[in-house]
Amino acid sequence: MTKSRASGTHRRLRSSLAPLAAALLVLPANADVALAAPGSRRSPTADRPPDCASRIAAPPPAGRVWPAPLDRVVQLRADDATLREALARIAREARVRFSYSPELIPLDRPACVEAGDAALGDALVVLLAGTGIAPVVAGTDQVVLAPTRAAAAADAPPEYARTTSRLERVVVTGTATGAPERETPFALTVIDAGSGALARSGTQSLGQLLDGAVPGMWMWTQSPTSALARYGSVRGASSFGVSAPKVYVDGIEMANPLLLTTLDPSRVQRVEVIRGPQGAALYGADAIGGVVNVVTRQEGVGASTPAAELRASAGTSASAFASAPVLAQDYGAVLRSGSAARSASLGVTVSTLGAFVPGADARQLGASASARRVGARSVVTATAQFHGSNAEPSVSPLLAGLQTSADSGARQSVRQYTVGTTVTLLGSDRWTHALVAGLDGYRLAGVSTDGIPVSSPTDSALRTARGGADRATLRLSSTARFGAGEARSGALTFAAEHSTAREQSNGEAGALLMPRDPRYGSGDTTGGPTPPDSTAPYDRDAHAGGTTWWSNTGVLTQGQLALANALFLNGGARVEYISVPEYRSQVALLPMLGASWLRERGPLALKLRAAYGRGIRPARTVARGATWTGGSAERVLTSLAPEEQSGIETGADLLWGDHAGFHVTRFDQRASGLVQPVALIDSGGGSGTSGGGPGPGGDGDDYRVAYQLQNVGAIDNRGWELQATSSAGPLSLAATLSLVSSRVHRVASGYSGDLRPGDRMLEVPARTLGLSATWTSGRWSASSSVARASDWVNYDLLALARAIATARAAGTSPDYYPVGPRLRDFWRTYDGVTHVNARASLLLGRGMWLTLTGDNLLNRQLGEPDNVTVLPGRTVTAGVRAGF
Repeated sequence: MTKSRASGTHRRLRSSLAPLAAALLVLPANADVALAAPGSRRSPTADRPPDCASRIAAPPPAGRVWPAPLDRVVQLRADDATLREALARIAREARVRFSYSPELIPLDRPACVEAGDAALGDALVVLLAGTGIAPVVAGTDQVVLAPTRAAAAADAPPEYARTTSRLERVVVTGTATGAPERETPFALTVIDAGSGALARSGTQSLGQLLDGAVPGMWMWTQSPTSALARYGSVRGASSFGVSAPKVYVDGIEMANPLLLTTLDPSRVQRVEVIRGPQGAALYGADAIGGVVNVVTRQEGVGASTPAAELRASAGTSASAFASAPVLAQDYGAVLRSGSAARSASLGVTVSTLGAFVPGADARQLGASASARRVGARSVVTATAQFHGSNAEPSVSPLLAGLQTSADSGARQSVRQYTVGTTVTLLGSDRWTHALVAGLDGYRLAGVSTDGIPVSSPTDSALRTARGGADRATLRLSSTARFGAGEARSGALTFAAEHSTAREQSNGEAGALLMPRDPRYGSGDTTGGPTPPDSTAPYDRDAHAGGTTWWSNTGVLTQGQLALANALFLNGGARVEYISVPEYRSQVALLPMLGASWLRERGPLALKLRAAYGRGIRPARTVARGATWTGGSAERVLTSLAPEEQSGIETGADLLWGDHAGFHVTRFDQRASGLVQPVALIDSGGGSGTSGGGPGPGGDGDDYRVAYQLQNVGAIDNRGWELQATSSAGPLSLAATLSLVSSRVHRVASGYSGDLRPGDRMLEVPARTLGLSATWTSGRWSASSSVARASDWVNYDLLALARAIATARAAGTSPDYYPVGPRLRDFWRTYDGVTHVNARASLLLGRGMWLTLTGDNLLNRQLGEPDNVTVLPGRTVTAGVRAGF
């Protein structure tokens, strides 16, 4: 037997089968922890936990014949440890590796066993009594702790549903196939249902949930009539208008990450977030701003999950622009079957909001289905999601009289779907393989382009564009782990991923122009230095609509090395081949390097970490090509240089078990080639492609404000992220603070927009803050959250619309139109916005809950992120939730 170098509370856990975390995370237990010597003797009651005093398990039965390696003899004594520690001890003594799901085994309960020598199989039977878990031989030194047939009929008792230590939590995001959080070298935020954040949030939007909960990330609250997310910051600016992290749903990439807000939070099990480009080496192109991985619920029927669940709520939303409070409704139903080992579920949600602005209302329908099967050597999951919404938008009441009929809101509709499967196989006692295959797509019509600064008829063609896209994802990864439980251990991951996107558009030209001269198609010269009132070097995009195909193919190699289970080194690189229509295909190398050092003393743990990463995003993406520009600017986009971001982050995590934690991160990143729509004057000669009606003076000229997409230059994103959590009995507290500086480092030669070196990037808050508190008792629970963003620069859109209307009515020269550098005159600083939400629930009995929810309790409708966007006011709803 190998002796340990630490006490019983100084646990050093090692993961060997983390890839199974992708669906039902299989966590190995071959840990380096304290182990009683075979000949040692202690008093039967010495240092015994109170829970053990009344329930010492019987010694294992003798005479049963076990196959190797379950026939190895171990000493079984575990009255001074948790089940997690007891499994780790006998794993080291028997020199085997255990693989199991932390969702199925009560790892934190006391392991109350006292006996002498026993076969490993007998020892496991005693330790796992009452859990419905049995040992299954998977290799010469590999044992899987899998559910028995009896366990498939019911979940473990409620006392077994506790979560594992935070550093041992297996996360999918951040490694190619999943690993314990202790090994990740960069900041990673996890919001899971086990913490109660999802279950008690009461939100109908993931954006509302993430604000204040994820440091460094801020999503502007959107009107219910807008389905597209609008990011204020993901560690600063990584794009204009379409800034977004790369989003996965159960391992399947979303075709348009701006549709993250369409996902139903009530059907989400966990959200994992990486900020910055460190995840690009693992997830490829488009991940320059970060990665969001959404894991949906896969539970079966159990003590806390009824076979059927219904919810209904209704209330009112206040509005300063409506004659009376408007009706808000939300309904949902979920059907479940099976257990944690084999499960299936189906859910449906419906919500409506009345006209909080005259003529504007919204209706949403969502459906989801999932299935999972956990075997001794495999996990198979399947998921399907659908979201549909219709909205009747109207002109902002603040812009009444400043817009023409061409600007009246067209009917908006969104359809989004995700379907796919994940298969994880334990190929041997060393290798684990994972396969993800899926399809994600959407269809949009009449969706507004909020990233365009000038609120005028210029964007009417974009608002009425119709289009969509579908993206197929296929990813295969294999991970080999070596030296588990030894002083030196490691893992190698090899992965290949291919995605193909198919985009459809109606060919609306919109108000986008492109250079005629081919010399404007490379790097910093994009856009040209031509004065904005000359149309000589510009040409309207002649794309006539139809179907466009492009693809990404990536090959990844990643290595991890652990020394004494205290120093973790991570390195990897992804070679990405990007094939874009009408643009030279390119090969990009996306590296990632990181290291973390962990020191533990009893329940205290200190982790220091540092990481570097580089990411790339082609100018031609689904989000920009099929959403921002209505699918109409193919040649405009493909003539631009790609966006890039690279940089480092360093940080420290101080944890006191699961009771408290403090995290601090410093990031320093540089983004280059960001694409901005630059406002220009287009003398279209009456073609009408850019909208706007008759030109000034009525002399036959047809001046219009149009947009040309240009690479800006280089942006420095720097700042600090702080997060603190505390849990004591029924009370849980959390706080986040982000300090972000996002400034222009240099501008590209020929850039004709309104930014200059040293300027702050528009719409990026300098500070974001989040506070939340949750109290849970036997019959009731209450939670409240405060999220605030402050100090950002954006356009005064109201003054801008007035200036355009005045210039058009007066027939002045186009030189006086607020375009190009003259837009700087309309910059203004916004002080800030605060969101206050609250939720309470009371158990009435027999699975019936009464719920009360309040959103936007400060009743603020204006000022986010500009001065013309109108949001619903204070919304208060009451409802019931019943389980059967």
